[in-house]
Amino acid sequence: MSALTTPTPARTSGAADADLLFDAPGPRGRRRILIGSVLVTLIVLALIAGALVQLGQAGQLAYPKWRYFLGQSVVGYLGRALADTLLVTAVGAALSFPLGILLGWARMSRSTAVRTVVGGWIDTMRAIPMLLLIYFFLLAVPRWGLTLSPFWMLTVPIVMCSSATTAEVFRSGVLALEHGQSEASQALGLNAGQTMRLVLAPQALRLMLPTLITQLVTILKDSSLGYVVAYTELMYAGRLLTSSARVTAHLDVYLPAYVIIAVIYVLINWALGVLARRVEARTR
Repeated sequence: MSALTTPTPARTSGAADADLLFDAPGPRGRRRILIGSVLVTLIVLALIAGALVQLGQAGQLAYPKWRYFLGQSVVGYLGRALADTLLVTAVGAALSFPLGILLGWARMSRSTAVRTVVGGWIDTMRAIPMLLLIYFFLLAVPRWGLTLSPFWMLTVPIVMCSSATTAEVFRSGVLALEHGQSEASQALGLNAGQTMRLVLAPQALRLMLPTLITQLVTILKDSSLGYVVAYTELMYAGRLLTSSARVTAHLDVYLPAYVIIAVIYVLINWALGVLARRVEARTR
């Protein structure tokens, strides 16, 4: 009897969770889902085709407008703008992640005063729009005699906002750990600081690593606010290129410029998303 019995494959946790949320569709349900998917796809394709026709009739798809971005000087300028964008992202992450971990650690301090001050700072930075902080460093700070370069007028607000978010992620990671680990560490003679540094923080960092990679996407998108301080990131470079093309080549290249910039952002963020998913799969 056992030789004729086909072993049943083990159910994955994802499939079990899906079964808890809704019943698996039958043949008629699957047919309806397929028909609906085909209809939605056709509608989306029709909308895209209609948009392309309209753009073509308006001359926005003319080859000279796109060929403009094949010029060596334009490609080089976009490359430098991309490098400046990645530089802000890298420096912002390198500063905000360690600062955020320290803030999250301080918010779990046994001192009520420390928790109150740090918690107030974190909540304030999470509530204030980053654009407002950039304007603060652009308009208010120079009146106090402190002059910052466009790079730091963009990077410092990014660090202030991103570190507050990282602090909450770190705190959530620590609170998600089993409380018995803290008690066991204290039983071994470790104080609160040693318990956090040697036991809790390494595990929390392992759990939050995929989230930190995803946070890079947010920092990258926040760098597009560099146009406010005239920092030559991708969006500001696109605006300069469109103005230059209108004057020098008599071309309206707004659509090609921002489509190309959007594709660059999508590719970078897609790569970061893939990296985050792989890291998450390895840390499970």
